[in-house]
Amino acid sequence: MDEILTQILAYDALWRENTALYSEWAKAQGLSYNELLVMLSLTREADAPCTQKDICRQWLLPKQTVNSILERFTRLDWVALESDPRDRRNKRIALTETGQARLGALAEALQDKERQVWQSMGPERSRDLLETTALYNRLFREVAGL
Repeated sequence: MDEILTQILAYDALWRENTALYSEWAKAQGLSYNELLVMLSLTREADAPCTQKDICRQWLLPKQTVNSILERFTRLDWVALESDPRDRRNKRIALTETGQARLGALAEALQDKERQVWQSMGPERSRDLLETTALYNRLFREVAGL
């Protein structure tokens, strides 16, 4: 096997491992991986109440997946759906008081873990990881014509 293929396979394995780690953490908190992603959209990714379409676009999740998650979160009284005054066809998703307490606490707990990792890596390695990942994405976009 040539060196570049070995690197591709190693990168793919790390990518899967990273996803699996977040999935395991989510499961330990009583959430699925996709529910974790929706939680992140509702707690730390959104500047204002977001819509289902925003979440689908942000995480590349199917509409039905997000819809099912929002139905569960509504049953648990974690979110409420409100009409979007700009487009009545869309519903804005707002955290309820219960949702803010539960999902907000989970988002803070995750961010605390992530903060510990980034601090352990140190500023130089952290910067290198971000720059290298951004370079990989830019080059992939170019060679793939995206």
